[in-house]
Amino acid sequence: MKPYMRYSLTGGYQSNGENGSGSDYCIKASDGYAANKSAKREIDQAMAGLLISPGHRRNILNKVHRKVNIGLAWDSYNFQIYQHFKGDYVEYDKLPVIENGRISLEGIVKNGVEFGDERDLGIQIYYDPPPSELTRGQVSRTYCYDLGIQVAALRPPLKRGWRYPQTAYPKTYNPCPDPHDVPADAPPAQSHDEAHDLWQEAYDASKSRKEQTIFVPWITASKLEVSDESFSVTANINDVLKKYRRGGVYTILVWGDIDGERAVISEYSIFHGITPPDTYTPR
Repeated sequence: MKPYMRYSLTGGYQSNGENGSGSDYCIKASDGYAANKSAKREIDQAMAGLLISPGHRRNILNKVHRKVNIGLAWDSYNFQIYQHFKGDYVEYDKLPVIENGRISLEGIVKNGVEFGDERDLGIQIYYDPPPSELTRGQVSRTYCYDLGIQVAALRPPLKRGWRYPQTAYPKTYNPCPDPHDVPADAPPAQSHDEAHDLWQEAYDASKSRKEQTIFVPWITASKLEVSDESFSVTANINDVLKKYRRGGVYTILVWGDIDGERAVISEYSIFHGITPPDTYTPR
């Protein structure tokens, strides 16, 4: 699963992002490497590496992030660090849910989020196919992940007799390489150097992605109401659900204005028509 899916399954619904640093190979004493001198030194080195990586640096310095959860694990020869950033802008009275072909959500905003009118509330829907198992060989050849493909955007209802001129809008789509395209029997790294080489190949592949243009359907909500601090949305998304009949993960992004700038204020994944892995228990 992607990080934002795991976050939703543990009860999270704020905007969020993840950084990770560490090798896909577990070094052993027999490999001939010097032992780690201290955890602090390993943290300093990991942070230096994260700060020279543009994507990781953006996560660390993103002013929209308000909180961070940090995970550290190490032994004499190995060190892993993970950072999970999140905002703190939404409290839901009703979490996003898909029922009977409709999506609905309602809540309040805080910490500087503002809505001038209903056009300032943006709702985007992304789709990922049902998660499936990956082997270590596939994971070790993966560098990045994306939000899936955007399949809809919601807009406010109009007064009787009025209609929107457009049914879709163009958008650039730049998907990360799919780890499932790597053969499942691809062997995992057999050394630290090989793990680094596989990482470099995956990194290079991610940088050689070609942008493509997709057309995102507009869905006119039956209800899209906002006030200074609250919002309530209901929309029929049956056409989207019919397109992906086998089910999957629908991730709902909610946008608002923070200090006059557009920003994602909530991100929540719905496992629709499929059962989430039992590693996590939804709350």
